[in-house]
Amino acid sequence: MSDDHTHVQEFFGSRAADWDRRFPDDGPAYAAAVAELGLREGDRVLDAGCGTGRALSPLRTAVGPTGLVVGADLTPAMLQAAVRAGRDRDGRLLLTDVAALPLRSRALDAVFAAG
Repeated sequence: MSDDHTHVQEFFGSRAADWDRRFPDDGPAYAAAVAELGLREGDRVLDAGCGTGRALSPLRTAVGPTGLVVGADLTPAMLQAAVRAGRDRDGRLLLTDVAALPLRSRALDAVFAAG
């Protein structure tokens, strides 16, 4: 793991537990941004740097039950917070660097990123 990865994990790891409380009003902005993607039923979408997974639910709604939602983040504590919030039900969570995704080329229809 690079020093950059370690710094990112340290920064976000120490903030993961109260991340959602720090930004309680982001829901409408996330929903609006997801709507702008123009996703369709069955699409495959990545939330790059998903953090605690707050965009996973609107992404799931947009792609429906036949779509694929993947949330990728570099920080284990952020993904653990997503699981504690039950957001793993809306998408598959991957602990990975979004610059080196373990996905084949053209596996996704869209990428969402916030922050």
